[in-house]
Amino acid sequence: MSMTLKLLKARLRAFASDTKGSIAVETAIILPMLIWTYAALFIFFDAYRARSTTEKAAFTISDVLSRETQSIDAAYLSNVHTLFDFLAAQSDTETKLRVSLISWDIATQTYELEWSKTDGQDIDALSQGSLNDVSDKFPIMSDGESLILVQTFSTYEPVFDVGMGDIDIDTFIFTRPRFAPQLVWG
Repeated sequence: MSMTLKLLKARLRAFASDTKGSIAVETAIILPMLIWTYAALFIFFDAYRARSTTEKAAFTISDVLSRETQSIDAAYLSNVHTLFDFLAAQSDTETKLRVSLISWDIATQTYELEWSKTDGQDIDALSQGSLNDVSDKFPIMSDGESLILVQTFSTYEPVFDVGMGDIDIDTFIFTRPRFAPQLVWG
């Protein structure tokens, strides 16, 4: 074995066993990944919190509407939307609200749309055709029974860019009227 090869092996062994400066190098390599992971976990759990808060607010709005014994109008719907925004505590994103009254017709074996109203920009009222698209989500109902459908739409915008874009949060909540046979739009 040549002298150069022995010298090279000895220097490689010395380099492999040398630990000077390795903490600084490891910190420089690991710290950015550690910070990104912490930020990504924060965003993930914040998005989960936003989704959970939005669903709870939608359930509250549905419950408020199910207890209503008087007719509701556009002003009532606007105030309920304001309440939803307060309860959902979303950031500056725009929220949308759609409330519909649905009944079951046993003769035709179909869900009938009684009325559908919205509050918010760029949102359409539910139509009979779009109701048929989501009818598999409804519970079994008796003839003539009413169901209040509350749908909310909002967007979660992450504080940091960790590769996760904006998340649309849509809720689909249905409740039976509690104190009156149906919710009346008037």
